[in-house]
Amino acid sequence: MMEEEMIIGISTSFSAAHSIPGHKKCGKVHGHNFKVEVEISGKVKENGMVMDFFDLKRIVNEVVAKFDHTLLNEQIEIPTSENICLRIFSELAEKGLNVRRVRVAENEDKWAEIRR
Repeated sequence: MMEEEMIIGISTSFSAAHSIPGHKKCGKVHGHNFKVEVEISGKVKENGMVMDFFDLKRIVNEVVAKFDHTLLNEQIEIPTSENICLRIFSELAEKGLNVRRVRVAENEDKWAEIRR
C-alpha cells in the first residue's frame, strides 16, 4: 500500500448571474458558466482509491448546486470569483474533505484559486 498522500480531483460547472457592487463594468447583472475544479488529498486505501470519484463529485455537486441558476448576490455579499472560491473551499472542508485546491473560473481566461 502506498504511504504517500495522493491528490485526486474532479471538475464540474454551474451557471449563475451576479453583479459586483461598485464595479464599473461588472456592476450590472450578468451571467457566467462557472467551471469549478476541486482537488483533495489522502492516502490510497485498500480499495486502491483515495476516494471514489463518484462520491467526490456528488459532494462537490451538492455544494455547487445551491449556486446553479441563481443570482449569486443573494447568497454572497460580493460574489467575485475569489469569494465564490472561498465559499466552496470552506463548505467542502466543513464536509470533512481534505481540500487541497479549488479553482473557480468564470471564463477560460479568468479564474480564482485557493490552495492549501
